Amino acid sequence: MTDLYLQTGFDKLLALLDAADRETAGAKYESLRTRLIKFFEWRNCETAEELADTVFDRIIKKIAEGEEIQNIFAYSATVAQFVLKESLRTVERRSESLEENPNVHKIARKSEADENERDERRFDCLEKCLAAMGLETRRLLIAYHDTDERTMIQTRKRLADSLDISLNTLRIRVCRLKSKLENCVRDCCLSKS
Repeated sequence: MTDLYLQTGFDKLLALLDAADRETAGAKYESLRTRLIKFFEWRNCETAEELADTVFDRIIKKIAEGEEIQNIFAYSATVAQFVLKESLRTVERRSESLEENPNVHKIARKSEADENERDERRFDCLEKCLAAMGLETRRLLIAYHDTDERTMIQTRKRLADSLDISLNTLRIRVCRLKSKLENCVRDCCLSKS
């Protein structure tokens, strides 16, 4: 199809949207395109804009071929339904072919193994950093976090009382220690990778 052929189809599309005013027709085109994009987005299509453009490409092609369209909005909705169905079939075929591909399972297992290795490295670094912080600091961090939601407030109040500090001071102290611990773990993980 030539560019002139498609331009003629596009001009006829704009005339269907508003024959009297080309600027209004352009605004209606943008409005219709936005509605089509939303139609695809609401159906969880990742390529909503591309699918909306596909709808317009098909409409323009049909118009250029001489198709008489009475209601462009209804016609575009019908074309969008067909494009959606085709898109869903394509996505389904791709996922089926991925499922059948033995390399996908190898990649998934390798990714899982890599993740397990990262978790193990992080855990080792956490233990190393906790050990470097000293016994009292370790005990404080563990006591602060080792509680369930129902008893958390009471447990932390008792901890603050045992240290003869306010609950707010305890929170600040633990926050600083936690930040220090996180930095240590991050640095340790970076040095091991």
